[in-house]
Amino acid sequence: MVVWIIVANAARARFFSVAPLNANAPLIELEDRVHPSSRLHGRDLETDSPSSVFDSQGQGRHAVEPPTDIKEQQAETFALELSNYLEEMRNANRYGKLYIIASPHFLGLLRGHFSNSVTELIADTLDKDLTQHAVEDIRTHLPDFM
Repeated sequence: MVVWIIVANAARARFFSVAPLNANAPLIELEDRVHPSSRLHGRDLETDSPSSVFDSQGQGRHAVEPPTDIKEQQAETFALELSNYLEEMRNANRYGKLYIIASPHFLGLLRGHFSNSVTELIADTLDKDLTQHAVEDIRTHLPDFM
C-alpha cells in the first residue's frame, strides 16, 4: 500500500510518498503545488476599491465592505483544488493511506471538501504549517511505524 503525505497551507501544498512499515524510509517529494493568488495581499486581489454609499440619514458616506474576505475565498478555492486532486488520485489508486499536515485553519477548510472515500483513507492529521520545513524535519512529525 502506498502512503501519501500532504503538507499544506493556504498558498502551498507539498505531496510526499513513503514506503510503509519502514521507520527509516525517506520521504520522496512527488509534487509541490503553489497557489499564487493566496500569496497576494487582499488589496492586490481586489480589482476595484470598495463601493461607497450614502447614509440614509445625514450626509455621511462610507465604503461598503465585501461580504467575504478575498483571502478566505482564495484559500477555499485552493482547498477545493487539492481535495479534487486527492479524489482523482484515489480513484487512480495512487495511494492507499493519507497523512495530512496543514496549518490549523487550512486543515479545517480541507476537511470540509474531502469526499467520504478520501476521508476513509486518512490515517492521521496534524495541525501545523510545515510547508517551509526540510523533508527530514517533516519526517520527524510522522509516526515511526509508517
